[in-house]
Amino acid sequence: MKKINKIFIALGSLFFVGGLVLVGYLISANISANPATDLIGNTTPTILYLTTMTHLENNLNFDTNEIYFKKVAGQMRYGMDLAEPYKAIMTFESGLDFAEGNLNFGDNVMKEVLDRGFGVGTHVDLSAKQKMSVETATQIIKEHKEAVDVLVGGENNFSCSGVNGNTDWYAASKNSGCKLIDGIVGFAYLSMPMENRPAGWTDTAIIKEKFHYAAPVGDVRFYPFWISDSQDFSEDVGGDMLLSSGETMSLAMFAEAGGRNSDRPECASNNSCPLTMDDVTTIINDIKDFSATRDLTKIAKYNVYFPASLFVPENEEVLKKFFSETQKLEEQGIVKWASQKEVYGAMAAER
Repeated sequence: MKKINKIFIALGSLFFVGGLVLVGYLISANISANPATDLIGNTTPTILYLTTMTHLENNLNFDTNEIYFKKVAGQMRYGMDLAEPYKAIMTFESGLDFAEGNLNFGDNVMKEVLDRGFGVGTHVDLSAKQKMSVETATQIIKEHKEAVDVLVGGENNFSCSGVNGNTDWYAASKNSGCKLIDGIVGFAYLSMPMENRPAGWTDTAIIKEKFHYAAPVGDVRFYPFWISDSQDFSEDVGGDMLLSSGETMSLAMFAEAGGRNSDRPECASNNSCPLTMDDVTTIINDIKDFSATRDLTKIAKYNVYFPASLFVPENEEVLKKFFSETQKLEEQGIVKWASQKEVYGAMAAER
């Protein structure tokens, strides 16, 4: 009897081991065929990219006022000095005047941005209040982009912001060599029929109040997607331009606004919002909130705006706190720092 029991035990062990081998083989085969799944078949979460944007605005005489140009170039360098120890990656997008100032005053700070591992791009400030032909819009965007290309190389200058308005901004940007559109605000809805706009977003409402609100409205904007027209904010099959929003607001507005989908605070109208530790607390909580509720099957992007004027010594402790807290988020796997161009690369690789 004991002999028979031993035989059954041996056979049971054999089947158990064989079963483990079979399960191991099936898991291995599944991973090989589906590298985005884990050992129990769960989809690997996509990345939430954290980006920034600093616009070197147009019509501020950067090309003729050397003192002002050098002041802002110094602010940019100060901001990079603060960000580097925390491995934060900021993006600086230049307008035409600032790009020409780089040449006129022999200080290619935009190339320095790139050499230091940060992102670069083009900022246009296309006139949005008047109807503009695609040809005219293309000429303006192209002039701005080519001025930045001279400084950093077209192969590094993918992003175009400030291109939205009452024109076919997709076609104009595409014709100008832009590969992605970012910095998307309410002006973008002017090209769309009313049925493709949020309720109440008339031309008048946009021009008078909502022109600088982040767009598209709602959390849908935190997922970059491909487009082939300016008629709506829907992904187009075969689209060849990346709409890469993720827009929020200036870091200095977060405490007053409360979160990513809040209306712009009153202090935003005259740029009087102070930068405080409360801003850092609010944005960190907001990033965590979005991370906890986002669609894990889609690449996501959360963008915060930094006017160059924030990069001054009196803001040093608050800025260090922001970079320190976002570094913790990156170490926890909640976000990954990236330039605007790097987000494009991730989206292109997924196609």
